[in-house]
Amino acid sequence: MTTIDPVFEKPSVEKIRLYLGTGAGKTTATFGLALRALSKGMNVTLVFFDKLEANSSEGRGLRVLAETNAEGFGKLTINYTGVNRLGTGPKGSFRLYSSPNGILPEDKEAAAQGLQFLADGLQRGDDLVIGDELLDVARVGLVQWDDVKGQLEFRKDPSVLVLTGRRAPDWLMEQASTISATTQLKHHGRAIEGIDC
Repeated sequence: MTTIDPVFEKPSVEKIRLYLGTGAGKTTATFGLALRALSKGMNVTLVFFDKLEANSSEGRGLRVLAETNAEGFGKLTINYTGVNRLGTGPKGSFRLYSSPNGILPEDKEAAAQGLQFLADGLQRGDDLVIGDELLDVARVGLVQWDDVKGQLEFRKDPSVLVLTGRRAPDWLMEQASTISATTQLKHHGRAIEGIDC
């Protein structure tokens, strides 16, 4: 006789999940969630706030998943905003935290567009809606926290909203149903294309 783990017998209360911390793996964790959800026929929206498809090793793979019509497979909607991204691939550099040019008008426009993509997924009622690096984009002032709060109001059960970044404000941590953190204990050096970026 098989006994079901009691944790799976409880109704889910998952609403907002945060992946925080200074270590690697936050975005990678969201890919695992997306793959699981899609494989179960769920619909997923993935909004990148810090890159373009051509700037990321995962871009091609995600495009294949988005274009598949396999029976029983969910629908993946991907949006790239390219906020504050310089260069491409492992030789590219982020200026999310410090920029010689400061925050540019096009950065704010791209961030606002990303928020709209997030709202679209929530309003469609997608099962999983991911805002990758939204927390850092808001933290440096590319979007206002009040605007982020406004988008969160579109989330209705059973949609799960997942946000990543180094840290989150207290009010969001209180609303979150799951919070995981990564801590960098050691790093090999420069990011490896195809593994780290």
